[in-house]
Amino acid sequence: MKNIGLLCIVILYLYGTAYAERTVWYVHPDSALNSIQAGLDSCADNDIVLVGPGTYYENIVWPGTQGIHLTSEFGPEQTIIDGDTAGRVITIACGVDSTTIIREFTIQNGYHTEFGSGIYCDSSSPTITDNTIRWNATGWYMDPTYGGGICCKASSPIIRHNIITENYATTSGAGIHCDSSSSPIITSNTIIGNTLAAFPPYGAGGGISCVFSSLTISNNTISDNWPEGIHCKSPSSSSIISGNIIADNLRYGIGFTGVGSPSVIHNIITGNEFAGIHCWNGSSPTIDSCTISSNIGDGVWCRFGGCPTIHYCNICDNENYGIRNSDTVLINAEYNWWGHATGPYHPAANPGGLGDSVYGFIDFDPWLSWPLGVKEQVIDISIERKANVGATIFCGPLQLPTDKKYKVYDITGRVVNQDRIQAGVYFIEVDNMILRKVVKVR
Repeated sequence: MKNIGLLCIVILYLYGTAYAERTVWYVHPDSALNSIQAGLDSCADNDIVLVGPGTYYENIVWPGTQGIHLTSEFGPEQTIIDGDTAGRVITIACGVDSTTIIREFTIQNGYHTEFGSGIYCDSSSPTITDNTIRWNATGWYMDPTYGGGICCKASSPIIRHNIITENYATTSGAGIHCDSSSSPIITSNTIIGNTLAAFPPYGAGGGISCVFSSLTISNNTISDNWPEGIHCKSPSSSSIISGNIIADNLRYGIGFTGVGSPSVIHNIITGNEFAGIHCWNGSSPTIDSCTISSNIGDGVWCRFGGCPTIHYCNICDNENYGIRNSDTVLINAEYNWWGHATGPYHPAANPGGLGDSVYGFIDFDPWLSWPLGVKEQVIDISIERKANVGATIFCGPLQLPTDKKYKVYDITGRVVNQDRIQAGVYFIEVDNMILRKVVKVR
């Protein structure tokens, strides 16, 4: 008990003097307070429930108390809340706000017949941070179910720095499902390997699903989800999707349905089986500053009135079309890089284009002559240069002959390791002379 008391003092010190009057309730399997539910039920506003290592088989119902910090002592690897498939792991339906925090647990094996098995938020907006949320399932095959990992109904939680993986639902949002005018902030998570049973259009959003809600989705890794990474559906959706890596999701990288107008900004969308971005049923997202590449199908596929605006993107190396428009509405796709300075290939409008092909009614002129974020500029190095240095565009590693000594400079004149260069413009020097400019597109 002496050690527990000392630990509580340390925790209070770390939280700062602003929280000095909080009570710390220490939960441990071997103590008198051996359940998380009992610890939460003991709290006044702004108290701390500190949970020792162990596996806790519980189906927690959050009390109507504001500002509780539920946190583990030694992190998610050692502190597991297991729903034992007997119900949701955590239900929060009491109107708490973002001062309520759930931090550093593994939350697993929740089950519900319809909505939200890992964490269910109804008219509540806690902060959910630094957790692993896995192996939660809503319903069984072909029952309409939503939100295996996290479900938000009329809620606006902050969801950040979590690993959300291997969760299951049948209809919508195996990883995260949001509806009923929810406005969560979903940032800096890894959302990977979540699965829906139903095939589109009956199932939507293996990673994240947004229905009649406006989400902020930023700086996440969203990959290997089935059948889509992100799915937006509703007239009122105005989501901002920025800075994410959206890769290797089966069927679609991002699906937009309904007539909402979400924004997709600064994403890497690559390696998807059917299309990087799928826009349909009147959806009109703004897609800006993205990399849409290496998709086995189309980079962007538009149909049934889907009409995105696509500007300042790198659209290259897609196996089928860079953009395919199966409708008669004109798609504004100006100021994009298509993988080659000659622009995209279109049999009528640009038959000499050597970049990705486009299909249908697409306004792609003018296009960028360089990949997104790359500008032509003089390098600041004091060596002789040949006039009219040619340029070579390449993907993958930079391979140089082994019988000569080379230096590789970036556009600022710094020497870089040829094995570690990123996308951009570089100059190759042999015998103190610049012989070649190269452009790495990915």
